Amino acid sequence: MRIHTLEGAPEAAAAAADVLVRAAAADPELALGLPTGRTMVPFYAELARRHRAGGADLSRARGFNLDELLLPPGHPASFRAFMERHAWGRTGLDPGRADIPDPTADPATECARYDRALAAAGPLDLVVLGVGADGHVAYNLPGPVHEETHVVEVPPAVAATLRPPVAPPLRALTMGFAPLRTARRLLLLATTADKRRAVEALLDGPSDPAWPCSLLRGHPSFDLFLTPEAGGGRPRQEDAELETAGAALSR
Repeated sequence: MRIHTLEGAPEAAAAAADVLVRAAAADPELALGLPTGRTMVPFYAELARRHRAGGADLSRARGFNLDELLLPPGHPASFRAFMERHAWGRTGLDPGRADIPDPTADPATECARYDRALAAAGPLDLVVLGVGADGHVAYNLPGPVHEETHVVEVPPAVAATLRPPVAPPLRALTMGFAPLRTARRLLLLATTADKRRAVEALLDGPSDPAWPCSLLRGHPSFDLFLTPEAGGGRPRQEDAELETAGAALSR
């Protein structure tokens, strides 16, 4: 696990974007696991800035979203809507090469389809993660561990953080732990004070399903981009290590 402590959210977004852009330069057709959420807005904005400047080419990458809410088509809180606002197109990611769970399909059938699509893509080359205040990654919530794509009941406290907020009951389809464990590289961003307990569980606690993020601690290639508010403070890695991140994916 490599811990990068950055001054703030923009700096964390830029450092994570460095890794992704270098990875795409080494392998333009890499398969990505892609998140949504407030932490990711600066990250996608940084990728969009680099795309506009000609410094990032993600046009041949394949994207697999980590999750999607079971909301009516076109709902502004859906993760498809988030990706259309912040990621697809403006960052260079091709919507035609993006896969995201379909909330209009039969949930069990869609879970099976998504697992087949992930298996056909092979191990994901790079997965970008946020973490919830309760330690969830994707929508793998505290409690029983699921390796495959599955349906979850979104806790009211989590639904209230959506933009716009969604009243319960609310369900979501989420990627399970299997594609996260087998991904070649994981990047996790945590930049706000409400993530401190989850970060502490990831860094210092036992592997515990009550803190799902802790179940990824043993991943062989795992970068954390943290601010001091989120629990950073361990020595920052040398810049040279970030410069080799893309090459690590091609070995």
